[in-house]
Amino acid sequence: MKRGIFIYWLTASFLMLSSAYGMAQEGSITTGYLKAIPGIALHGVHDQNIYLTNHALTRGGRIHSGDLKIIPGFAIQGVHDDNIYLGNGDNTPQEDEESDWITHLMPLLLFDYSLAERGSLNFGYRGDFAYYNDNDENDWTRHEGIFRLDYGSPGGLILALDNLFVNTEDPYSSENEFQLGQPQVERWYDRLNTTIGFEFSDQLKVFAYYNFYKQDYDEAVDFSQDYKYHEFGAGTQIRLHPKTWGFFRYHYGERDYYTHRQLVTDSNDSDFDWHRVNVGLIWDADAKLDGELNLGYQWKSYDNSTDVNGNPYDDENTWIARTLISYEAAPTTTLGLGLARALREAGAVSNEYYEDTGISLNVQQVLIEKLILHVGGIYSNQDYNVFRSQKREDDNYKVKIDLDYQVQDWLSAQVGYQYWEKDSDQEAYDFTDNRFMVSVDVVY
Repeated sequence: MKRGIFIYWLTASFLMLSSAYGMAQEGSITTGYLKAIPGIALHGVHDQNIYLTNHALTRGGRIHSGDLKIIPGFAIQGVHDDNIYLGNGDNTPQEDEESDWITHLMPLLLFDYSLAERGSLNFGYRGDFAYYNDNDENDWTRHEGIFRLDYGSPGGLILALDNLFVNTEDPYSSENEFQLGQPQVERWYDRLNTTIGFEFSDQLKVFAYYNFYKQDYDEAVDFSQDYKYHEFGAGTQIRLHPKTWGFFRYHYGERDYYTHRQLVTDSNDSDFDWHRVNVGLIWDADAKLDGELNLGYQWKSYDNSTDVNGNPYDDENTWIARTLISYEAAPTTTLGLGLARALREAGAVSNEYYEDTGISLNVQQVLIEKLILHVGGIYSNQDYNVFRSQKREDDNYKVKIDLDYQVQDWLSAQVGYQYWEKDSDQEAYDFTDNRFMVSVDVVY
């Protein structure tokens, strides 16, 4: 199971380093090497959706015709959350520490078509229907459409495509923590990562990349979060060791805020472009190490000189990271390490951004044959450029513990606990949140 499922759990934990998947510093970490499902995994509930999807791909498939598998799945999860709005407790309407029991119903339907030794094609739907016991005005839904292609021909051609479309009103925000903790913020986003490459013998691979992302908020008041970007890239990969590859990647991208209101125009919005270089290591599937060691540097340049309030835009050059590694220390023990760093933009209306840096440590331990313990801890720092005279810097501390029992091949149960503390220079942003979860999922 066990290592493959841990990679998916590790990915969900790693995504908690920042608010969301957001502007992918490395797309989906290179489809075909680490098959991590991208998605928002802020503080838990959506982790179960990611887990269910990959659990289905590894355990489902009893309904099949030739090379096509039809995989239905369903999970029910109960969550007791002692701070559903992530408030700081100062008793204002937006900052109440309100607790509630939330029930999640998560259906899943996947189609998995095998391309024999050449890869696979899978597509489908997953949903999340959240119902609050006391605050039922907060009920929300999330719908996801998934399409993925992973292909490698005997002649050396490599193709990968990963598309995720999400229509949601969940409270898990986006990459910059906009309206974090507030339910029924209606929005949709579409994320596409593509790769085309060629393998020369068994020592060298070359790649070209194209990534696209667009998000759109329904309410006019949220117009500053409407943006899209295009990113183009090229890279090479060289075998350094029998099971180890080194890579070099270059990308160029442009972000465009396309909705303008309240005196925001093309001449003062936060449009920018960037160049980035990433280097690192990846490993073959049968190695003890899995994932990517991925470090880089980014040059970011704004299109305009000042924002709508006359504040200057500051171009920013900094190091970036998207490292996610697991190590099989023993047949029953797997260790995980994550390192993430990115620049997060506040929106179209201001020059605000922050440097988001975090590290995660995780362990998976098989206690008995069907009982697995996952434990993870995360620290991240968000250093804002805004309010130079009133500096803002947030420290985030997160803990995640899950116990997974595989009742049958098609049936599993989980219990879990998650903790998140945000400690900010500005007390208005402080909060502490505890979540206790129990879930059952079925895949067929």
